[in-house]
Amino acid sequence: MTGTQDRPRVRAADVAAAAGVSATAVSFVLNGRDVGNIAPATRQRVLQAAEELGYRPNYVARSLRRSTTSSIGLVTDAFASSPFGGRLLAAATETAEAADHVLLMMDLGHRTDQVAEAVAALESRQVDAIIYAAMGFTQLDEVPASRVPLVLANCVAREPGHPSVSPDDAGGATAALRHLADLGHRRVAMLCGHYTPGAQETKVGNVSGPIRWQAFSAAAEEAGIQAHHVGRGWSISDGHAAATQALDAPASRRPTAFFAVCDRVATGALLAATRLGATVPEDLSLVGFDDQEALAEDLVPPLTTVALPHARMGEAAVELAVAVARGKQPAQPHQVLPCPLIMRGSTGRPR
Repeated sequence: MTGTQDRPRVRAADVAAAAGVSATAVSFVLNGRDVGNIAPATRQRVLQAAEELGYRPNYVARSLRRSTTSSIGLVTDAFASSPFGGRLLAAATETAEAADHVLLMMDLGHRTDQVAEAVAALESRQVDAIIYAAMGFTQLDEVPASRVPLVLANCVAREPGHPSVSPDDAGGATAALRHLADLGHRRVAMLCGHYTPGAQETKVGNVSGPIRWQAFSAAAEEAGIQAHHVGRGWSISDGHAAATQALDAPASRRPTAFFAVCDRVATGALLAATRLGATVPEDLSLVGFDDQEALAEDLVPPLTTVALPHARMGEAAVELAVAVARGKQPAQPHQVLPCPLIMRGSTGRPR
């Protein structure tokens, strides 16, 4: 019988012989320590020989030598199984591979009472660091306890200390208002999810709704624009109900533009406007938040929206995790990433 299992394992010594270099040179190149030690031409010969021979590093042996497993754990509350997880996970995996690491993931499916067990399970597999990623931008009352370095993604700790990467929700909401103002809208409304402005402020949990409303309303006040709010929820049906309520007003007070707390709410608002005989963007402009895959770009008209930087969050979280696992102090331990406005077809000048 022939096959992969019958082939002898290719060793670093085989790569050295094929490349015509020393075993030390191969070690430098394959372990990423060639800069300043190995000539570029020699490095290229080693890499070519390794590829031609099908060399694969022995991570078990490497971990014993280095006291590291070159693995990063990722715990998510439900992010990985959400519509938003794909971009972050793909970018995180690619970044880990580029750093010669593997990513071990555990998604809790909203079972947040099992965070400690998930962290312990990853620690038992000797991961070098752990990333905790939340589905909605969250302020954590308690940070998961971990014996290895911990990085927070799409969340921050109430008490600073752990490296984190989070979206600039406020900047995105401000950009949305300014876009509507530049188009000439003077009466706008925000469909702001479960959050009710003026209610008791929450300092923990998902805080993206309050952050977006506060930034949007502050920018509206600065621009001299009337900004109202309607709070229902975060679903398509909630958006439909909120938009229907907001549009049930005399023409002199009816908003000419909506800013929705998320793209699902924006979708509901679009359906409500259509049912009421209003055309987007001719009669009503609409801006969402998220740039949700398989939704925002596929609506008719395509949705102008603020994009959450999920891919960059995945990259940055892994970069931070690799750095702290190696004992390095990141130059920017707390990164706030921009949320760009994606211009599509759902906004226009008011009539």
